[in-house]
Amino acid sequence: MHVICVASQKGGVGKTTISLNLGLALARAGNRTLLMELDAQGSLCLSLGLPDRARPGIAEVLTGAEHIGNVLLRTRDPQLHVLSVGRVDPTTVAGFEEALTRTGMLTGMLSKLESEFDLVLLDCPAGLGKVTSRALEAATHVLSPLQAEPLALRSVGQLLALVDRVRAEKNPRLTLLGIVLSMFDRQTPASLEVAETLWTRFPGGIILDSVIPRDEVFLEASLRGSPLLLMQKRPPPLARVFDQLANDVLDRLDTHGGGATEEDDGPIPLLV
Repeated sequence: MHVICVASQKGGVGKTTISLNLGLALARAGNRTLLMELDAQGSLCLSLGLPDRARPGIAEVLTGAEHIGNVLLRTRDPQLHVLSVGRVDPTTVAGFEEALTRTGMLTGMLSKLESEFDLVLLDCPAGLGKVTSRALEAATHVLSPLQAEPLALRSVGQLLALVDRVRAEKNPRLTLLGIVLSMFDRQTPASLEVAETLWTRFPGGIILDSVIPRDEVFLEASLRGSPLLLMQKRPPPLARVFDQLANDVLDRLDTHGGGATEEDDGPIPLLV
C-alpha cells in the first residue's frame, strides 16, 4: 500500500482540493483509494458538502468508540472511500491532535487498512506541525502543492528540510513524489516568474508536469460540494488536469504494471 502525504509548509495552497480531485482520479484509474482527513478543521468533508463534523471518523477511532472499518465513508465510486476526522469539537482540537500524534497511532491505523487499499492520500493540516511530521513518518511518499506566488517559493525549503530529516531519523522509505504547482495564473507576471524559477532551479523530476491553474470552477465545485469530475454529466475541461496528475503519480509510483522492460522494449503489434 502506498501512503501519500499531501503536505505544504504554507496554508491555502490547495491541499484539500488536490487531495479530493486526485483521489477520485486515482480511483477511476482502478486503484482502491482512501482519502484520509488529518486536518481537524474538517476541510475535506466540508468540501464534499457534508455538515460540519456530521459523521464519526478518526476521533471516534482514537477514543475506542468506533472500529476503523465502521467509519469509512463510501462514495459514488466503489474504489474510493473517505475517512474523516470525525466529531472533533473546536475546543478539543489540541486533544485530538495529541492523541493522533502519539507514537505508532497513525501507523497502527494504516496497518489495519493495508489489505483494503492500494493508495492512501493523507490530507494534512496547513504548515509543518506535529500532525504533518507524524504523517510523514507514516507515509511512503510526499506530494507537495506549491502555490504559484513568491512567498510559497521562498519557503519551500522548509518542507524539503523536514522531509530530509524525517527520512534520515524516522522513515528511510519516505520518498518525495514531487511538487505540483497550484493556483497558477498565466496572466500574472509574478505567477509566471515563480513557475519559471521552479522549472529552472530544481533538479529534473522534482516538479511534476501537471499544473493546477487558478480558476473559478474550483469555487463552483466547492459550492456544490463536489469534485470536478462529478460536478455535472460532462465534467469541466479542467477536470482532465487531475487525470493527468493521477497518471504522473502512478508513473512515479510504478503501479501501472505490465509495462515494457528494457529486455522487451520495442514495437507492439496491433493485430493479435
